[in-house]
Amino acid sequence: MLWWQHALGTARFVWPWAAARLAVLLTFCFLLLSTACEHRTTLVDPNAPSDSLIDDGGTVQKATLTVTVAVRGADSVLASVLGASGGVLTNAEVTIVRSRSGESYADTTDAAGTVRFERILPGRYSVSVLRTLTAEEYALILAQGADINAFAGARSVEVSSPMTEGVVFASAGEPGSLVISEYFPGLAQLPSGGGYQYGQFTELYNNSNATIYLDGKILFEGMIHGFRAAPWHNCVGLEPWQTDPDGLWTMQYVVAFPGSGQDYPLAPGQTAVVALDAIDHREFVAGLHDLSEADFELTEEGDVDNPAVPNMVNLGRVCCGGHGMRWGWGDVLMALGQPVDVSSLRRDYPPLLLEHWLIPADKILDVLVGTPTPEIEAVISGLFAPLCPRIVHESFDRQPAAIVDTKTSSRDFVARYPATPGFIPE
Repeated sequence: MLWWQHALGTARFVWPWAAARLAVLLTFCFLLLSTACEHRTTLVDPNAPSDSLIDDGGTVQKATLTVTVAVRGADSVLASVLGASGGVLTNAEVTIVRSRSGESYADTTDAAGTVRFERILPGRYSVSVLRTLTAEEYALILAQGADINAFAGARSVEVSSPMTEGVVFASAGEPGSLVISEYFPGLAQLPSGGGYQYGQFTELYNNSNATIYLDGKILFEGMIHGFRAAPWHNCVGLEPWQTDPDGLWTMQYVVAFPGSGQDYPLAPGQTAVVALDAIDHREFVAGLHDLSEADFELTEEGDVDNPAVPNMVNLGRVCCGGHGMRWGWGDVLMALGQPVDVSSLRRDYPPLLLEHWLIPADKILDVLVGTPTPEIEAVISGLFAPLCPRIVHESFDRQPAAIVDTKTSSRDFVARYPATPGFIPE
């Protein structure tokens, strides 16, 4: 679970007034999805269906979507302990969200593992599934030698009239990993009207029952590019890289934790805060956070260096006026991974872009994807271009991570204020 929080920041780089206004809008209006990219929205009136949805008689065509939640392999055996047989999952909550308008619907699967959504508009929907275990069910599963707390899954479905059927495979989620538990972008507006982005922090959480050593593990930004409707940065042209099942491409924005192996232990249930600048930001703008006691900080020539806080190690490109981590206008794609040898990483040049590195899928521990609400995306789309429907491969919709390990972004992360660096709320 993640608390996506935005607040104020420190002034070293002042934006024009309009950009600062946009920063504040982004600060409080994001919708967080994570461990993967569930959906995007475009600038459209949600109450005005497109012409393609209207028949010759002028009537809006409606559709029915039937979703079956299935389990396979060892997961089907575990599901049978809960009374679900035949390779399906009963009593699972299914949520669908229409990409163009953000409309959402939810229902629970029946004894056949199915749920039906009637009289919905055609279009692309993100479908997510969550089946949490009761205390009694958890005890039954534990008696089988498995330690899981939920089943979850996700996929996207193109719904057409009159009827569409889809299958979502749910997987058992278990605690036992290092995860991204909170991300705070730090977008801000100064009292003078300018803006800055330096109150950023990322929080990690040890969701296992054993000590995890942070040494060498990496944080990196995935492939985010704003001008997606332009001929050189369109969704079709970038799709082979953005939806690569082999891993996540990054424009070399990779930082690693210091240490030589066992220098930075993180005990079970403990957090580690990585600050952009490990200072007390409240001295600059009221409402910001005191990050002077962060566990780590990002340090490049444009950053303040707190000598009491260990510095992250930059493995790639320095961004954004010499600051240690890149930020985006509307999207966030951050990932946590195992140590990598950057010299061995696969390299490529997407159309008219700088060299990118591929972080292999088997090195990725957790993926966080944030996307703005339809209202804010309308602002961003007006300034730049409509956003792509998907920016990671759907296999990353189930990474082995998150405090409730559902392996599904929209289930594992929530948008919430205020931020809580170094503390996991109940």
